[in-house]
Amino acid sequence: MNKQTQDYIVLKPIAERFNKVSSEITDDDIKHIIKQSIREQIDSLDFSTVIQETINNYFEEEENIESILKMLNESIRSKFNK
Repeated sequence: MNKQTQDYIVLKPIAERFNKVSSEITDDDIKHIIKQSIREQIDSLDFSTVIQETINNYFEEEENIESILKMLNESIRSKFNK
């Protein structure tokens, strides 16, 4: 028996099982699997780190200095005006 025949004999049952399973799965099943995977990835994120990095990057940009000062001034004024 040559290599190609041996591979065919070994892989044919696997291919048939895969074909059967893939024909039974619906688009809704696939959407559910994708949504679940996304949920798990989001749940594993540490948003405090992501937010902190975003804030640090914002503060490092020269062009944001004016808006930062404006926000600080408005925040201080609103605290004193209460």
